[in-house]
Amino acid sequence: MSTAGLQSYGVFHWGVLGLCILWLWLKRADILPWMQEARLSLPFIVAGSALVALSFFLTRFDNLFVFPVLMGWLGFFTIFFGRAAMVPSALLAIYGFSLVFPIIMVEWFGEPSVVPVTKTVSIITAMLGLPIEFEGAAIQYTSLTGDVISRIITPDCAGYQTIGVFIALFSLMMLDIRLPLKKAWWVFLLGLTGTWLQNIIRVVVSVAAGYYWGSGAIDTMHSNISYVIFPLWYALFAFIYLWQAGWRRAPREV
Repeated sequence: MSTAGLQSYGVFHWGVLGLCILWLWLKRADILPWMQEARLSLPFIVAGSALVALSFFLTRFDNLFVFPVLMGWLGFFTIFFGRAAMVPSALLAIYGFSLVFPIIMVEWFGEPSVVPVTKTVSIITAMLGLPIEFEGAAIQYTSLTGDVISRIITPDCAGYQTIGVFIALFSLMMLDIRLPLKKAWWVFLLGLTGTWLQNIIRVVVSVAAGYYWGSGAIDTMHSNISYVIFPLWYALFAFIYLWQAGWRRAPREV
């Protein structure tokens, strides 16, 4: 698949899927006994059949891509292995959330969500001394290379894709190393805020790149900078999360 194709479906979603598969592999010892004890049961047959039927319906939506295939396999797994499908179901739900969340949010809050992004970007670029003109969601300026650059901040610039991925990754971490609820809520809000701010940084860096190096730079930076900023941010967040969870490396035996 081309880079454009990967980006159209969301590269980070593949990361979520990969982590779900890895987590499933690590939990195989817990799932195998349930598979060995499984017996055909009417409730699981009905639930699995419903998943298979729903997977055929979802194939009409190209932006879901591999999700219907995975759902179909989960349906058959549920029919034959019953409660052993609980862990794969939770993981598929997490992956599905990362796909569906940005679609729903853009549909419901698309245009209103552009306003805070535009205002925040305008404040930061003004603080940096960049002569950027804002008119509604439109940005226009002349770069140092002489290019007249005009862009529109769209609902996709609100960062719903990375927010959905963050929530999915946070859910995976809570499944593995659980935080106490009194800590989980503020750690989650901290992560949510940081994810939104890293998206603002992405937009600001893209605009600044266009100002200093021309129209080609803004497009290149806009397409690729998130693959640097988001992983760096999430690495910092993961450190904070593990620190709050009291996670420590086991001492090495002498």
